[in-house]
Order: sequence, then C-alpha cells, then structure tokens
Amino acid sequence: MNDHLQPIERANMSARVYSEVREALIAGSFMPNERIRIHELAERFGTSATPVREALMRLVSERALDMQAAKMISVPPLDTARYIELRTIRLSLEPLATELATPRLSKRDLAELNSINKRYIQAGLKHDPVERMRHNREFHFGIYSRCGLPTLLAIIETLWASTGPILRAYYNDAYSGSKNDPDSHREILDALGKADAQAAGEAIRTDLLGAGSNISAFLDRVSGD
Repeated sequence: MNDHLQPIERANMSARVYSEVREALIAGSFMPNERIRIHELAERFGTSATPVREALMRLVSERALDMQAAKMISVPPLDTARYIELRTIRLSLEPLATELATPRLSKRDLAELNSINKRYIQAGLKHDPVERMRHNREFHFGIYSRCGLPTLLAIIETLWASTGPILRAYYNDAYSGSKNDPDSHREILDALGKADAQAAGEAIRTDLLGAGSNISAFLDRVSGD
C-alpha cells in the first residue's frame, strides 16, 4: 500500500478519494497488475468502504482500473496495444493543449518550466524513476494547465491516470532507463520561449513519439519474457 495516501475529511468523500487515487495513478504510485483492496484504502483514508468503492468504480468506468470480479479491482496489466491506443489519443490532445497554452504562458511560467526541466534532467542522471516521473508530470501539466479549456485538461489527466503505471514500470526498468534522453524537453522549451504555438505543439508530439518508441520496445520485450 502506498504510504503517501493520507486520511481525508469526510466532506465530498467519494470525489476526494477519486481525486487522490487518480493522482496516485498519474504519479505512478501503483504498478501494473497491482491489486487495489477497498478495505485497505478505506483504512488509509479514514473512511468507510462505500466512498472508496464508488471512487474505484468511477476509475474502472474510465478504464484506469480493471474489475475482474465483483470485489477484485486492479491496475491493468502491461499491454502494448493498450499503450499505443492511449498514446494515439494523447498525440491529438496534448499538442492541442500546448498550442492553446503557448500564448498564455508568462515569463514566470517559462522560468518555472525551465527550473522543473533541470530537476527532471537531474533525476534522469541519478536514475531516480519516482522523481523523474514527478518532474515530467510537473513539466507537461505546467503547460497544459494554461490551455484555458478545463474539459480538455480533465481528459488529458484521465489519459495520464491510465498511462502512469505503464510509465512507472518503464522507468523502473534499467534497460529502458538507459535509453532516456535527459534533455528531451529542450525543443519544447525553445518553442515556448519563442511563443511559437505550432512549433511547441509539434515539439510535444515529437517528445511523445520519441519516448513512445522506447516504451513500446520495453513493453514488447517484457511481454516476450
């Protein structure tokens, strides 16, 4: 069970449990095939089983979690076809969010993105998968959060909840870790610095495709073991 999940207040309990678990999925706190036990989450959050069950069923409906039986909920297993499906959708939505966000980014925003990217690079050099994932998420959503379309942002977050466990397994793997370009965000930052929305969107697309080829190779290798 993940130690970072803390008890929460009772108001809007189901929605808050949903938000916390989805954030944990995005952060890669759960691994593929990991079983999610309702009573353990309820104890962790300090609530009854009902709001936890409701929250998990919502994540099942969004395909971020699997339900194999009436009381067995788990993180989906590693699957190349599922990853490619998620990436295909992300390749349409995330460049769009970036193009919309580009003119909205302030000098302070750009400075923060550069700072986040430095931490991302350091995490890669240290082969720290948890920190690398955290800073990668901060970087991307530091851009997407400025797109001005809350529905688009929510959809992207849902896709990241499904992708998070895959990325955690990928970053944990020594072979795939050695393949990562520690400065893979440079083209994105350069385009944002020039306020070139089209180039920034294309750079995000290139980033997703570049990482995607390594992740696909990892998934193919793991499934062949």
